[in-house]
Amino acid sequence: MTEWLERLEKGVEGIALEIVTLDKGDIPALGNIMNSLCRLEEDGQESGQSALQELIKALKSYLERLVLAEADDLNPLEEATGMLQSMVRTFRNGEVFQGDLSQLFRQLNYGGEGDRGGGSGAEGAQKSSAAAMSEEDRQIISDFVIESLENLGTIEVNLINLEQDPSDQETVNAIFRPFHTIKGVSGFLNLTKINRLAHNAENLLDKARNRELRVEGMVIDIILETVDTLKRMIEGVRESLEQGSSLDSGIDIGPLSGRIETILSESDLLGEKPLGEILIHKGAVDRQDVEQGLTRQKEEPEKRIGEILVEENKAETKDVISALRDQKKFSRQHIDLQVKVDTKKLDNLVDLTGELVINQAMLRQNKWVLSSKDQKLYHNLNQLNQITSSLQRTAMSMRMVPIRNTFQKMVRLVRDLSKNSGKEVVLEMEGEDTEIDRNVVEELYEPMVHMIRNAVDHGIELPEDREKSGKRRSGTVFLKAYHRGGHIIIEIRDDGRGLDRERILEKARSLQLMADESKMVDSDIYNLIFHPGFSTAEKVTDISGRGVGMDVVRKGIDRLRGRIEISSSKGEGAVFVISLPLTLAIIEGMVVRVGKERYIIPALTILESFRPEKKQYSTIEGKGEMILTRGRLVPLVRLDRMFGIQGDYTHPWEGLVVAVENDGHQRCLLLDELVGKEEVVIKSLGQGLKAVRGIAGGAILGDGRVGLILDISGIFEISQN
Repeated sequence: MTEWLERLEKGVEGIALEIVTLDKGDIPALGNIMNSLCRLEEDGQESGQSALQELIKALKSYLERLVLAEADDLNPLEEATGMLQSMVRTFRNGEVFQGDLSQLFRQLNYGGEGDRGGGSGAEGAQKSSAAAMSEEDRQIISDFVIESLENLGTIEVNLINLEQDPSDQETVNAIFRPFHTIKGVSGFLNLTKINRLAHNAENLLDKARNRELRVEGMVIDIILETVDTLKRMIEGVRESLEQGSSLDSGIDIGPLSGRIETILSESDLLGEKPLGEILIHKGAVDRQDVEQGLTRQKEEPEKRIGEILVEENKAETKDVISALRDQKKFSRQHIDLQVKVDTKKLDNLVDLTGELVINQAMLRQNKWVLSSKDQKLYHNLNQLNQITSSLQRTAMSMRMVPIRNTFQKMVRLVRDLSKNSGKEVVLEMEGEDTEIDRNVVEELYEPMVHMIRNAVDHGIELPEDREKSGKRRSGTVFLKAYHRGGHIIIEIRDDGRGLDRERILEKARSLQLMADESKMVDSDIYNLIFHPGFSTAEKVTDISGRGVGMDVVRKGIDRLRGRIEISSSKGEGAVFVISLPLTLAIIEGMVVRVGKERYIIPALTILESFRPEKKQYSTIEGKGEMILTRGRLVPLVRLDRMFGIQGDYTHPWEGLVVAVENDGHQRCLLLDELVGKEEVVIKSLGQGLKAVRGIAGGAILGDGRVGLILDISGIFEISQN
C-alpha cells in the first residue's frame, strides 16, 4: 500500500469516528473535523483522484455551513464519510472509483469547483466587501479577530522563551497550537492569505517539533516576522469590518512564504524521537552500536536500549540520561480549560456589585435599623455584610489578570532595542504572576515601553564601555512586581550608567525649571526628567532623545492614581519604583467634610492629619499661607475657597488640616471634619463634568450622599496658579 493511501485510510477512519460522536452545534468538534479534512486534502492531491478531491471540498463546504449555522443536518456528513470509506476500499483494491456523486453533492449543497459555501457571509465578504455581510457573519469574524490577536500575543511571548531554550519542546508545542487554531478558523472563514501564512508557519514548527529543524536566531526571526504580518492582516480584517470594505488587506505574503519554504527545504536533520536516534545525533554512539543493541534487545526484551548500550560500554550514563530527558519533552502538555466572558458583562457585574455594596452600607446606616433592638435583624445584616464583601472580592478578582503578558511583551521590546542599538541587553523578570486590574494593565503598557526604551538607550552602555568599567559585556534590565499595602509595586532597574545628576541640573537650569536649587534633594532633581520636553540626550535616535518619553510616563501613572519614585547611583544603574492601586474601580480614601460638602482624599496621598496650633501658621510674601509641620513649611490650600463653598472655620487653627503629597511636593488641605476611612466605588461624573479640575470622580457614601473624589495632582496645579 502506498504511503498516501495508508495516510488517507487512517485519516478517513478518524473522521468517520469523529462524525459518529458529533453533536449539533459542537463548534470545537467541527473545527477538529475541518483540520482533519485539510490534512486529508493534501493526501487527496497526492493521489491524483479528482472525485476524491471534489468530495473532500464538498465536505469542507458543508462543514463551513454547519459552523455558520446555515445548516444543521448532520446526515449529509455521515453519507459523505461513508462514500469516502467506499472510495478508499476501491483504491486499496487497485481500482478506479466510478461512482456517481451528483446526488451526494446535492445533499451537501455543493456546486462543484470553486464552491466554498455558496455565498456565506464570510466568503461573500472575501469576494466583495464586509458591507454585504449579515450581523451573524460579522460577529463570527469579529470573534476570530479578537481570539487570533490573543493567540498571536501568546505566540510572541513563547517565541522569546524558545530563543532562550531552543530545545524546549513544550514551548514549541505551545507556539504550534495557536498557529493551528488560526489556520483552522481562517480556513472556515475563507481568509485565504491568513490561512496560507499560518499553515506555512505551522509546517515550520512541525519540523521543529519533530526535531527536523534547529530553532536558531534566523528561524525565530522569520516566525516573529510571520506573527507581525498576521497581526497586520488580522487588524486589516477588523478595519474592513468597521468600514464595510474588502477583507483582503492587500498584503503580499509571497516573499515571506518563499523564505519559509526555503528554510523548510534546507532544514537540518536533528534526529527522531527514538532514544537511539537521539544518541546518534548527539554523537554519543555510532549507528552500528545502536543496531547491535536493538538486536540484543530482541533476545532480552526486558532490557531497554539505553541500559544495553551502557552495559556494553558503548555509551556514557550521562549521555543516556540527557537523551531520555530530551525524549520526555515530547509528552503532551496539559491544557487548562477556561471560559471567556465578554468584558462588558464583567464590568457590568463589577458595577452591580458596587451598587450592592453601597445599598448594603445605606441599609446599615438607616435610622430605623440603628434604633432597632432586634438581635435577629443584626445577625441577618452581619451575614449580608459578609456575603456582600465576599461577592465584591470575587467580582474584583475576576477583573484581575497576571501582569505576565505585559512583562513578557517587554522581552520582545528589549530584544529588538538591543539589536538596533548594538548593545547586549538581557531582561530578567520576577513576580510575573502578580495580579492587577485588567484596566490598569492596559494603561500601564505605554509608560513601561517608554521606561524600557530609556533604560536600554540611556542606561545600558555599549559592550566595550562596560568592559572598560569592569562590568560584564551584557547589561541587564530587571522587572519586578509585587503587592504591598493594597497596591501593586513595579520596579524597573538597570545596571547601566545611572542618572547623571549634574547633567540633569545643567539642563534644568537652561530650561529655568528650578526656583531654589539649594533646597533640592536628589529625588527632586531626578523628578525633573518628567518635565515635558526634558531630555539630556546629545542626539536624537530612533529609540529616544526627543524629551517626550518620561512626560508620557508621568501622565500615564497619574491617570492610574499612582506614584513613581527614582533612585540612582552613578555608574551602577537606576531604579524606578511605580506604586499603583490594585484596581481602578474601588478606592480607599478618607472621607472629609468642608461646609456641607463631602470629599474623599485618596489614602495613598495622605501623610498625616492634625489640628495645627496658631504658632504653626504663617504667611510668606510671594508664597501665601504656610503651615509648619515636621520642621518644614508647607503651603496651605483652602478647599472651601477653591470650590466656592462656605466652610465652618476661617482660621486654620480652628479646623483640621490633612498633609498630602504628590510628585515629592506637599500641601496642607484645610477642612472642617474627618468623617472616617472608607472604601468607595468610583463613579464617573459624565462628560459634562469631566473637565472639572481638582475632581477625579464621585462616589455614593454609606449614608446615601454623594462624595467627590479629589484629584490631588489637579489640586496642586490649581494651588500653584
